[in-house]
Amino acid sequence: AEDLSFNFKTDGVQESMGFLASWEEVGDSTDLIDTEGKYLISFPRSFIEESPEKICIELFDSEKSDGTIETQVFINDKEDKDSWIFGESPVQKQTIEIKAEEKLKCFDFILPKTKESKGLLNIKVNFKDSTYSVNSFKEITILKKENYPLIQTDKGQYKAKDDVKFRVLLVDHNLKPSEIKTIEELWVEDPRNRRIVQWKDQGLDKGLMQQEFKLSEEPELGTWTINFKAGPLKEKTTFTVSEYVLPKFEVTIEPPAAVLRDTLEAEWKVCAKYTHGGSVKGQVKANFTSTYQRRTWRPPPPIVKNIEMLKIVSADDDCATVTLNSEQIKELTEKVDNFDLKIEFEEEGTGTTEKSKWSGSLVDEAIKLDIGSSSQQFILGGFPYVAEFSVNNHDDSPREDDIEVCVRLFKDANEIRNLFNRRGIWSMDEDEIAEIGKKMVEIKYSSKCHQLRSENGKIKFYVPMNNIPKDVTKLSIKATAINHPANETTKMKQPMRKLDVSLTHTTADLTLSVKEKQRSKISCGEDFKAKVYFSSKPSKEFDLHYHALSKGMIFKSGSIKVSTEQTNALESLVGQAKELSASESNNEKESIEGKVVSDQEIILPIDYKVSPSLKLVVFINDGNQTLTDSHTYDVEACQNHKVKAEWSEEKVYPGSPVTLSVAAEPDSLCAISATDKSVDLLGNKNKVTSETIGKLQAEIGDRKTSRSENYWEYQRKCPQTYDAIKVYESTGIQILTDLSFINSCETITDAKNEPEYEPEIMHSAVAFSAGGGQI
Repeated sequence: AEDLSFNFKTDGVQESMGFLASWEEVGDSTDLIDTEGKYLISFPRSFIEESPEKICIELFDSEKSDGTIETQVFINDKEDKDSWIFGESPVQKQTIEIKAEEKLKCFDFILPKTKESKGLLNIKVNFKDSTYSVNSFKEITILKKENYPLIQTDKGQYKAKDDVKFRVLLVDHNLKPSEIKTIEELWVEDPRNRRIVQWKDQGLDKGLMQQEFKLSEEPELGTWTINFKAGPLKEKTTFTVSEYVLPKFEVTIEPPAAVLRDTLEAEWKVCAKYTHGGSVKGQVKANFTSTYQRRTWRPPPPIVKNIEMLKIVSADDDCATVTLNSEQIKELTEKVDNFDLKIEFEEEGTGTTEKSKWSGSLVDEAIKLDIGSSSQQFILGGFPYVAEFSVNNHDDSPREDDIEVCVRLFKDANEIRNLFNRRGIWSMDEDEIAEIGKKMVEIKYSSKCHQLRSENGKIKFYVPMNNIPKDVTKLSIKATAINHPANETTKMKQPMRKLDVSLTHTTADLTLSVKEKQRSKISCGEDFKAKVYFSSKPSKEFDLHYHALSKGMIFKSGSIKVSTEQTNALESLVGQAKELSASESNNEKESIEGKVVSDQEIILPIDYKVSPSLKLVVFINDGNQTLTDSHTYDVEACQNHKVKAEWSEEKVYPGSPVTLSVAAEPDSLCAISATDKSVDLLGNKNKVTSETIGKLQAEIGDRKTSRSENYWEYQRKCPQTYDAIKVYESTGIQILTDLSFINSCETITDAKNEPEYEPEIMHSAVAFSAGGGQI
């Protein structure tokens, strides 16, 4: 027998608390052949105590036997919190059986209450036939259960002798009523921080309570504060007490869609409406102002420019139009781009005045040219790159216009950047500069420009991407509005947008891409169909795996058996898009022999669990390679509990009866508040609306996704592996897997023989498609 010892050393900052190491005996190098991955385990990076968290295991070995997955969590309950020393007994342990025919197993794991904020998750997977096993450890964050308070007031402003009515609502991270039953202390302070009224031990009914008090005849004017305390939870909000008069009408300003630098005239429409909907007659005082402040050590007084106007809204008019000509706009914006409009509307007869204001800036592009639903990552291997540009007027209406689209292919520029980073141009001689110059010229592999005209505000196109050399790493597409050239006199700029796409090469016979990467929000309460396209040989069978992730939670996982068709679905992929080549020869159009394009839909039910965003990750195991694509979709704000409120009539005369109908789930506790519209015109920041709850949902989700690990070793040695990990990490999910895109990366190196590290400049993300390697 021969003794073998290991001396592990690691980064003292990243692993300052220590690390776990394991090893196993392997055969000689001839036994280290590439093998297909057998499992992928996904779980949250952060666990909320006493709350179910989903853990999923996907198994790719069709010949496996029955097995088990054992999950246990250890905590550091020692006095030394700066080292990974754990108790021998886990705080929670769970064993789940896996049947031989099961490819996907998801289960809930609930952590009990603990004082610690960190834990060590140990996952063991074993099978009866002992073909392989898993025994891995991962650090997790343990989050305490939190309650989220909302304080609602019936108005935003009050005056003397008004009744101040308010509610307190406490919900948990699932937006369900809090477990807290009592608010221990509730009080209201005036602007001088004096307690004016207070209550003790206020009970909560399904997380809700309401209270009210009456202001005195001479209350302190200013900002008042409502405070409450329930155990460790504290919250406050403010309202205003003032000597106001309820507004009889509201003044609105309808600005132009854009104030262009070269415009001849710009109009603002000023309207005043009574709360019952009628138009107000009277006088409009308009004041355009701009302010320029010179930034120096001792700045002089600001330069303020004013343009005042007076308009009359007569009985024949509903609104007034305020106009600036080109000379007036130039005068206002001589030294600045932004300016303001302040409106005073005086009601005829009564002299009642209401105010409104608008702020804006000059726009230096004649039209809106934007990147549409276009991906910035692409895996080469059989189908074209499909994208679009949107062309709109500044009021967002679609526009038909002539656009030049230049398609370019570039080689990797990082080598040049790293040469300058290491050497610097001043240390190079003429021969070296000339040699680098040749390399810089060779970076552009091919280029071709096309003249197109937008239709219904869109330019849809596709670029053939076959036969691309392996040293070509970027597709760059530049769109220019040729009918709107730059003008040095007016300082107008020519609209131009550039779309850079990172290219990933793969040797696999199969590639995939997620289509419909739209930027608009997905509707709630509907099934969303994400279409995935494949390029492969006809009649090829494989499993498409997908993960739908949101707010640190595995929303849905699954796999679909896919059999590629004999016929080509390329027309379905490109639709009505125009073909744009990247070279004069159009060599990229030559098809890859024997390959066809197929598609598969993944149906995802969209509900409150994935609001406000959802990330879809898809992958395929093809031999010893893992092919992956992903996309994040924005989801409209929505909640689990559907509530509807409506009046029986839209408009009634004073004193007429009217009915308010409220619809909600059975046994719901409904809190109703109704105020005069004139009161609402004063504003109320304490409203609880669907938008308010949507922001709260995002805040709750950020708690589980904001923390991020530092994978600098992966980033330095295996950029594609790093990108793969970050796809999951960005949604608060961690993975354990032997798939090639992770397993092929060697992060442990021989310290004695490690080459000197030279930092590299990394610029663009890549789609990940990795093959297996020897370890």
